[in-house]
Parts: sequence; structure tokens; C-alpha cells
Amino acid sequence: MEFNKFILLLLISSPLLSFFAEAICVPRNASNPEATRPAVALGPASSFSSAAPTQAPLPPTVPSPSPPVSPEPSPSILSSPSSNYALTKICGFTDYPAECIAAISPFLTGTTDPISVLKMGMQALHQIFEEAVAVATKLNKDPSSSAVVKDSLDTCLESFDSGLSDLNDALLAISSHDIGRLSTLLSATITYPDTCEEAFSEQPGLDSPMKEMDRKLTTLASINLAIAASLHWS
Repeated sequence: MEFNKFILLLLISSPLLSFFAEAICVPRNASNPEATRPAVALGPASSFSSAAPTQAPLPPTVPSPSPPVSPEPSPSILSSPSSNYALTKICGFTDYPAECIAAISPFLTGTTDPISVLKMGMQALHQIFEEAVAVATKLNKDPSSSAVVKDSLDTCLESFDSGLSDLNDALLAISSHDIGRLSTLLSATITYPDTCEEAFSEQPGLDSPMKEMDRKLTTLASINLAIAASLHWS
């Protein structure tokens, strides 16, 4: 009889035990479906590639080469095309047209009639005579210059002084339209550098230190004489 009661109690209590077992196993928030989803573990943010495409680095900017600089044209030695033509024409009467243009152009004042050009040529010759005097004087005072050289330089200095004086007189001859005297004075200026060179050539083995200066004087004196000969006096 006791055994039957035990079996009966066991059968009655089985459903209750199952109920209590389910109550214990179901979590408290079972009513929330989101809570039952397993959590997703995210890795570090750096592990994701960026959504925006990565821009390739731009190539270095290469500066464009600067355009070649054209050399500045050298200014003409003449003041204007018209004076260029006039001076070229006048210097064409001489044996040294290029030297004539080079020597006279620094003295151009805008007037290029033949008489004005002649006066400019005489001014250029006067300047070279002054330079020759300065060179000869310096050499004459140089202690290293021998007595023979100094004697020759004295002759040169006398000749150069005469050239300066003749040029001053030649300007007066132009003003008075004295063609004969002008030609005589300008012809004399050619002889003075020759006299200087002869003073050195008369001494055996003596080389002239005034050679280059005398060459310039002779050339320009010849130019002035040729311009004067081409003049047409009114």
C-alpha cells in the first residue's frame, strides 16, 4: 500500500518538476527577442578599409623651363639712323671709314653736316693728342727710363704740343672759311706723330713706347684732312 502511494506521488509531482525546471532555465528577459541574440565581437577600427578610394600621390610639379633670355642688343654707336647715314657718307670719303665712325660718333650732337663732322673729328684728334702728352710725360718722369728714351720723349712732347696748337688754329680757319690755311694746319697734324717715331728710330735698337699712340694720331689726322678736302664751301 505504501509503495502505491509513493508511485502516485511520483506521477503527480513529475509535471510540477518539469514546470519548475523550465522556469529556472528560462532567463528573466526572455520576453525581449533582441536580448537573446548573440553579441557580435567587433575588431579594432583600424582593421577596416576606408570606404573612400585612396588617391594616388600626385607626381612632383616640375617647373616649366624659363624661356631663353635674348641678349640685349648693343646700342648703336650713332645717335640715330639719320645721323648714321650722314656720318657713314662723310666717313666714306676717308681711307679709314670704320675708324672714322668709331672716333667721331662719341662726339655727335645731332648735327651731321660736313663742317660739323669735321669739327667733331678735330675734337677727337685733340683728345688723343692730350692722351699722348699724358703718356709721354709719365714715361719721361719714370726713373727706369734711360736718358736716350727721355730725349726721344722730349721730341714727342714738343710735337704733340704743336699738334694741339695747330688744331686750335684750324678751328679759327674754319670760322673764317680759310680753306688754304685749314688744309695746311691739318696736314701738319699728320707729321707730328711721324716726328715722334723718327726720334726713336734714329736710336739703334730703341723701340718706341709711343708707337700705338702715334698710330692713332696719324689715322685720325688723315681722316680729318680727307673730310676737309671733301668740303664744298659756299
